[in-house]
Amino acid sequence: MITTDILRRLCPSSKQAIIDGVVLYFNKYADEYEISNELRVCHFLAQAAHESAHFMTLEEYASGDAYEGRSDLGNTQSGDGRRYKGRGIFQLTGRANYVAYGHKLNVDLVNDPPLAATPEISVLTAMEYWKSRGLNAFADANDIISITRRINGGTNGLDDRRSYLTKIQRLLKDPEAMYVGDKSAAVREAQNLLIQHGYKIGSDGDFGPGTEQAVKQYQQSNNLVVTGIIDQITLNKLRSF
Repeated sequence: MITTDILRRLCPSSKQAIIDGVVLYFNKYADEYEISNELRVCHFLAQAAHESAHFMTLEEYASGDAYEGRSDLGNTQSGDGRRYKGRGIFQLTGRANYVAYGHKLNVDLVNDPPLAATPEISVLTAMEYWKSRGLNAFADANDIISITRRINGGTNGLDDRRSYLTKIQRLLKDPEAMYVGDKSAAVREAQNLLIQHGYKIGSDGDFGPGTEQAVKQYQQSNNLVVTGIIDQITLNKLRSF
C-alpha cells in the first residue's frame, strides 16, 4: 500500500489534495492493472512524479496552443490544442487520446476535458496507458529508458525520473529513512546527534541542504555508504558514542 506520507516525502512540494487522490486511486486500481510488485510500483510513481511536476498539478501549465493543428494528436478542429492540453498524472494530450481513453474508461472526456484532471481519471488514464504500452515488462527489467521513451516520446527529464525512482525505492525499503525535505521530530533528533558529533548545523527539524551535507560528511568519515540519507544504519551509528 502506498501512503500519503510516502508520496509527501517523495515530493515535499506536492499538493496535499493531489497526493491524497493519487494514493486513494492508486491503491484501489493497482492490482487490477497488475502494478503490483515493487519495481512496477516504483517505476510508475517515479514517472508520475515527474510528469505531474512533483504532484503539483494535474494539468500542464502551458496553454496548449503548441498543440493546435497537430493532426498526429487528432487535433483537427479549431481550439483543440487548448481544449485537449495535457491533463492527468501522465499528461493525456490531444483529441485522439481523449477519445480513445474516454472510450476505455466509459467517460466523456471529449465533451468534458477537465474530467481528465480529476484524481480518479488521472490515475486511470495513466494506468490504461501503462497497460496499453506493456510497461510492466519494462519495469520488471528495470528499464527506465524504455519506459520514459514510451511515456515522453523521448528521454526528457530522465535524470529527474531516475532520481525519483531511486528515492521511492529507498522509501519503500526503509520507510523510516529521512531525506531532504522531511520535517519532523525525528529529523531534529538526528540533527542534534550530528551537532554532538561536531557538525555545525541547525536543529529545527527541517532536513535541508546543510543537514544533507553534514550527513554525507559523517557517512564518509565513518565508512558508510555516502547517500545524504539518514537510514537506520546511519542513525544507529550516530547514536553510538
